[in-house]
Amino acid sequence: MLPYDVLARVYELQHAYFLDDLALYLRLARAIAPEATILELGCGSGRLLLPLAESGYRVVGVDESTEMLRIAERKLRASQHIPAERWTLIHADMRGLRLDDQRNFDLAFIALNTFLHNLCREDQLATLRAARRHLRVGGLLIVDLPPNDEMAHQPDDGTFQLEATLIDPQTRSEIHKYVASRIFWATQEQELTYRIEERHAGGELLSEQLVTLRLRHVFRHEMELLLMMSGFAEPAWYGDYEMNPYGEGSPRMIALAQAVE
Repeated sequence: MLPYDVLARVYELQHAYFLDDLALYLRLARAIAPEATILELGCGSGRLLLPLAESGYRVVGVDESTEMLRIAERKLRASQHIPAERWTLIHADMRGLRLDDQRNFDLAFIALNTFLHNLCREDQLATLRAARRHLRVGGLLIVDLPPNDEMAHQPDDGTFQLEATLIDPQTRSEIHKYVASRIFWATQEQELTYRIEERHAGGELLSEQLVTLRLRHVFRHEMELLLMMSGFAEPAWYGDYEMNPYGEGSPRMIALAQAVE
């Protein structure tokens, strides 16, 4: 089972209302075309697809987690503001994506650290080239990354720390999400192990799960080369969702790259 099949329910409870980045995608979609077609690689539970579709854009979301897509589909179908023809969900590995409507999208994006799941150069290039295949010339790719110094601020002792306490509104059970982090500088990787404890309101343990995944961090100039090797112009860089310039102390590192011939 894929890590995010296990984590899907907890991810949705924790992130469903995180919309700090939504204004960025809406702003750029409006600037590109009033009726932009949008592709999200690694769409997860539809956190961004739903409001983008409700804003009138045609959206296609791709993810390899069936559980994440199940949640996304439920939310999209439940919306009273989105006709069925405005959204599509694709169960696929984004690295090898080949849709029928290639070179037909105005905007593609990889949100909130999702790109870090590519653990080698070949996977990084495959993901970026998949995005390029589906963008028209002049179309825009957005990749939202952590800043260059992110790894230096992450725990490196493998000790579990409480990340979130969540309440499932349906079962009223209490979910405690713990995370342990290890850093591997030689490969630019971070290993994250999650311990998910679910308890009755009275404290009785219902279940416990362990999930481990790795992320490969990427630095600015490295990312520039990857993008230019994949059919994009040299990117513009921004340091937050208000599109202030990227620099020392920026909370995010966001690349905007145009598809070229």
